[in-house]
Amino acid sequence: MLKRKVSLLVEDRGGNIVLDSTGLRVDFDIRLIPEFSRATFTVYNLNDATVRSIINGDCYATLTVQVGGEAEVILAKQYAVNNAVDEINLPDRTLKLFCFDRLKGDVLEEQVQLNVPSPTLVSIVDSLLNETSFEGKYEFLNFPKGVAEKTGPRPARALEGSIASCLAKLGKEYDFETYTIDGGFKFMYKPNLKNVKHTALEGKEPDVILQTDAMQANPKISIAALDVTSNLDQNIKPTTVLDISQLLTAGSGADDETLQLVDDYNRLAAGYQLYQTFSVAHKGSNYLPQWTTVARAYSPTEGKQMPTTGAQWAQRVRN
Repeated sequence: MLKRKVSLLVEDRGGNIVLDSTGLRVDFDIRLIPEFSRATFTVYNLNDATVRSIINGDCYATLTVQVGGEAEVILAKQYAVNNAVDEINLPDRTLKLFCFDRLKGDVLEEQVQLNVPSPTLVSIVDSLLNETSFEGKYEFLNFPKGVAEKTGPRPARALEGSIASCLAKLGKEYDFETYTIDGGFKFMYKPNLKNVKHTALEGKEPDVILQTDAMQANPKISIAALDVTSNLDQNIKPTTVLDISQLLTAGSGADDETLQLVDDYNRLAAGYQLYQTFSVAHKGSNYLPQWTTVARAYSPTEGKQMPTTGAQWAQRVRN
């Protein structure tokens, strides 16, 4: 097995290093899910001074991993430490850090009250983010052409509340999910079976082609849904388009009752090749064998055998 390096760097608000985990055991569980990303980091056998500095301070954690001679990869950058729990379980002392993406506190929790004239989705989001200290980038992914730029029926749009609540309302209205990834925002459209041909997903090349030798468990395929457990892969993120065409085998994501009662279930589920990733968890340790990426993805394409009546993809995601 190739040597794995896991580095956790904790800094205070001024950028001063509070913890450099070199030589220590670090376990991590990073969840890239809608609204904002979050993580749990467990560090072993810290000294009293470092533990007190983290517990009593205003700190931010960055986790970097490296396998063999490959380049280092940042899996979590500047996540705010929301809570820290110090435990002694002889012979070890553990400090567990509960964190969320810094954008949650710095941007999403900001309160706004504004009025946007001639509103489009782009101008609304611009206006919201301009009310904060946000200086990063944001992307609209896979929206039907012109939808994000189309002026709404109202001459102006009033917005009030937190940035997070405003984006949640817009997400329901325009059918998209919000993610905090790589220091910025990604707004991913959720096509249904009728309008996918009008989005960038139609004919799109996949971002990641899944390989059988990278799987830690048989992928589970349901109707328009895919569950993957693979070796840790930083390239798999929410919004990533996965291609399953190279997989040699896959299991059914349905329970026994579904397989007993739904006619031709496996044939219905087999018409898909590309899946759009909705949630990801990266889990690992530099002391334990766990080194895993778990992803949940959905297919917005019209599978060869997929019935198109009453089966909107976006509705399945919400349920």
